[in-house]
Amino acid sequence: MISVLVKFIKFRSLFLIAIIFIGVTSCEETLEEETYSSFTADNFYTDTNSAELGIMGIYDALSNRNLYAQRYLLYFQSSDLQRHWRQGRGNDDDRLSNFDIEENNGIISSVWNAFYDGIYRANSAIDKVTLLRDFAQSSGQTTDLEIYNNLLGDAYFLRAFMYFQLVKNWGDVPLRLSPNISLDNVKIERTPSVEIYNQIESDMLLAISLLPEASSIKSPARINKGAAQGILARIYLQWAGNPINDTSKYSKAAEQAWAVVNSGQHSLNTIIEPTGIGAPYDFPFPKVYKNLAENVYDLSESMWEIHFSYPGLTTADAGYVGTWHGVVSHTRSSFSRGAPRWYALPTFFESFEANDTLRRDWSIARFQIDRNDNFIEPRDDLRWGVGKYRRYLMPTLSPNFNAEAMNWPIIRYADVLLILAESINETIEAGGTLPPGVSIQTAYESINKVRRRARKLDIDSPDSSVDLSGSGGDTFRQEIRNERAWELCFEGVRRYDLIRWGILVDALKKAGTDLEAAGYDASQNYFPAANVQEKHNLLPIPVLAEINQNPNILNTDPTNNGYR
Repeated sequence: MISVLVKFIKFRSLFLIAIIFIGVTSCEETLEEETYSSFTADNFYTDTNSAELGIMGIYDALSNRNLYAQRYLLYFQSSDLQRHWRQGRGNDDDRLSNFDIEENNGIISSVWNAFYDGIYRANSAIDKVTLLRDFAQSSGQTTDLEIYNNLLGDAYFLRAFMYFQLVKNWGDVPLRLSPNISLDNVKIERTPSVEIYNQIESDMLLAISLLPEASSIKSPARINKGAAQGILARIYLQWAGNPINDTSKYSKAAEQAWAVVNSGQHSLNTIIEPTGIGAPYDFPFPKVYKNLAENVYDLSESMWEIHFSYPGLTTADAGYVGTWHGVVSHTRSSFSRGAPRWYALPTFFESFEANDTLRRDWSIARFQIDRNDNFIEPRDDLRWGVGKYRRYLMPTLSPNFNAEAMNWPIIRYADVLLILAESINETIEAGGTLPPGVSIQTAYESINKVRRRARKLDIDSPDSSVDLSGSGGDTFRQEIRNERAWELCFEGVRRYDLIRWGILVDALKKAGTDLEAAGYDASQNYFPAANVQEKHNLLPIPVLAEINQNPNILNTDPTNNGYR
């Protein structure tokens, strides 16, 4: 496993060198300058090793600072469960996180560019690895053929995954599927969201047919079949909800989630025990999150993670999970700095059920670490950090105050179980057809497994004090929504849940009202309640990254998603 991860890190560095030359020499309209290298996409992809290097370059795009290392991870997840650490300074990250959003926001531009850079890398890999695969097939190279098919599974999945991030944040976006850079595929109009989703679905289904099972994967950084099916189920839920509202996709979400459950490849990690660090706040803590801090890889529940590392003295491969998304810790503490960009709302803390204190207390850190390594109570309860990502549990800390080597979990098996419960209930409500062997009781058993694990109970043994029961419908819908908040808080999914449920504005305004009722000044401590508008279900196409280079982008919507 270690050798695989070291190889992954080396691939990242090598790819950054390679992509510079590939990108420069891919333009159809070349500059008349002296040629320093003939290193192009055409001669870069030559065998299985170079093909794997190219695929690692796509993963590298996801882990840079504009995406999951920092900006996309941290500043695109504002919701009704948390408050941004700064409410009024006026920087781009503050304004984006507090729904004070304009077209020229630099973080929006950076994220947009980073996703399209990753898509370009995926397009190049698909184009060239397909040629290598076809040659291996025609020449009877069976070993290479399997490798190329697996790599194409990665490439198609990653392209679909990045387009999913674009469509759920911006709606209609340009669909660019060619690796060739020219005016024809740069200056284009937005493609309707339904067509984007159709392309995502096509890529995902092809990827699933090519990817190996989780048991064959040695690193959490590489996608596997079950994780891809889980992500596709999540995609179908988003597609079924606001703003497209194609309810026929609920049954497809159930189909994919059910396939993950039946695969036998994934399960809930039921180990929950004190860590031995942090008294008097050393409450039972789930192994699934402790694994993140200890760089222990368990694909049974944490099905796919964005990988970060801190080799040597460089921050190029590092992220900010555990430092800017975690527990408050004094810079001079031996546990190093913890400076959360998000604090849990005290009203969210109060929302947990009376018998759900274990999960509440591992999710919300009602403590901080002082300069003498003491675990103490924060000065006020508006500064409760995120308890799931605990830098102080890492065996080896990076030498940097901010950058660290903790991975980011994209999807867990617990989410798949909750997706299954929701998609079953919504399929029935929409009059759809469930997969064979699935019923509303399957939905209840799925959500109850998650609830039992949260209370450190046997997940396979019914418990009337914990289990939900009934016949589905509106009541069950709200129970599922509550459970998703409690189980998946601070994992980057809540905002998009609120959007697809069509309640983003109402939920954020209610969070402000609840804070006021609890004695807090929402006007000073929770700007989203006053700022959020219906237009914030989508973001504006960025001026700097797209509009200035492609004025055609506004042809189909001159209002730019309502921001003009």
